[in-house]
Order: sequence, then structure tokens, then C-alpha cells
Amino acid sequence: MTTKLKIRTERVLNDLTGVGKTVLPLVKQLLGTKGLMLLELLRNWNDIVGEPLAQYTLPQKISFKRDERQNGTLILLTLSGAFAMEVKQREPQILQKVNVFFGYPAISTLKIMQTAQIEDFNFAKKPIENSKKTVVSVAQENYITELTQDIQNDELRAVLQNLGKSIWRKHKQEGN
Repeated sequence: MTTKLKIRTERVLNDLTGVGKTVLPLVKQLLGTKGLMLLELLRNWNDIVGEPLAQYTLPQKISFKRDERQNGTLILLTLSGAFAMEVKQREPQILQKVNVFFGYPAISTLKIMQTAQIEDFNFAKKPIENSKKTVVSVAQENYITELTQDIQNDELRAVLQNLGKSIWRKHKQEGN
């Protein structure tokens, strides 16, 4: 069963609106609550568990029982068996730190998955860069730049500009 996204097409400029207020409903529809939780966990993983542990672990998925949003299971990817043993030994501390981060008992168990692919962990050390170069016309790029010029946060502005380019690229691929 597929669900359709509800996107408002009209623009209303009654007052200044924060980007989060506009973008967050769409992101929630795309990712769901668990997706937003995982995104926040991924963004802050180094700060939550500390740099040494974050180099060899990566949150993979959060799952809950039906209609619940607490006492979930965090699936954690580890680099090898030795690190899996370390994570298992530190499980109570990791759970406590994750729950302190969320502010409630969101996670009650860890499920550890092992991988031998170091590539899965490369993005934890450096920011994710868009691997596809999105090609848009000069006019489209100028329009996107004009829309985002008032955003003070450089990182947020760059992300929104890439999002705009991706939307135009997808629109062009669909032939519209």
C-alpha cells in the first residue's frame, strides 16, 4: 500500500515562517517518526557515545512495538566481532546515553549487527557529500540562491540549495 504525500502548492506570505516549520511536515511524511529519531541519532552519534566508540559503531534502525514510541530496539552496526563484544559490554551505558539524549526511555535494547565493510563507517568521520552532481540551468540556480540568500546558517543554506536542485532534477527527469 502506497501513501501519497500531501504538498501544498499555494504560497501564503502572511508572516515570516521558519524553514523548519515549512520543511518538517514533509520530512515527517517521508521518514516517519522513527526516521526522524534515527536521523537525529546519526547526526549526534559522536556526541552521544563518544568519538572512540562512534568510529566503530553506527545506528542502523530503530524499531518499536506497534503504536508505541518507547522501549524500542536500536539496531547497531559494528565493524567486527571484537567491537561487537565491546558494544555488548557497554550496552547499559550506551542505552543510558541514548535515552538521556532523547529525554525519555526511547530505547531499551540493543541489537548488534556485524559488518566487515569499512565503507559503512566513512561518513561518520566526515560530512555526507552529495555523490551526484545535480545539473540545473543558470536561471534555476540563481532562483534557488535568491530564495536561500537570507538564511544565516551556511550549512543549512547549502543543504536547502542542494534540495532545490534535486527537486528540479527530478522534475526534469519526469518530463514536466
